[in-house]
Amino acid sequence: MQPDRNSIKKATRKRYEWPPPEGTEDVYVPQARNPIHSILTALPVIMLVVGLYLYYQGESEQSHSAPIRAESVDAEGIFTGLSAVKSGSSGGRHYLWFEQDGQSRGVRIQPGQAAMLQPLARGEAVRVRMAPSVPDSRVFWAWYIEQDGVVFLDTSDTLQ
Repeated sequence: MQPDRNSIKKATRKRYEWPPPEGTEDVYVPQARNPIHSILTALPVIMLVVGLYLYYQGESEQSHSAPIRAESVDAEGIFTGLSAVKSGSSGGRHYLWFEQDGQSRGVRIQPGQAAMLQPLARGEAVRVRMAPSVPDSRVFWAWYIEQDGVVFLDTSDTLQ
């Protein structure tokens, strides 16, 4: 069944043309972006990426450098245990804990050295020699560990 020609509504406005003719109000004009707004919007992401890069670069430098002999320090205390902090780095960060002058102190050790230090007896005196692996760092790495005359770790040949 065909619709009646009189029942079809005729268009009263002019047909839309694509692309629109130049110089009319119908032309799409992209909104101008403020460069300062763009930078401020991206700044938190940029800061996060830079922060993560600097953190992992510093951590990599710490863990892949040998302790510095000139900045080495001797300490004695009561061995309290070993711990590991799982982080993004392979194997995580491992610590040897001992109590010195009533305060707990943690010294970094390599993940492979943690198994060698398992036989240490808790509550017994321990002698630790440690040094930072990066100049002027507050992170100290153990390079010599002795308990009851038994040397558990001696990496003096790898010192810088």
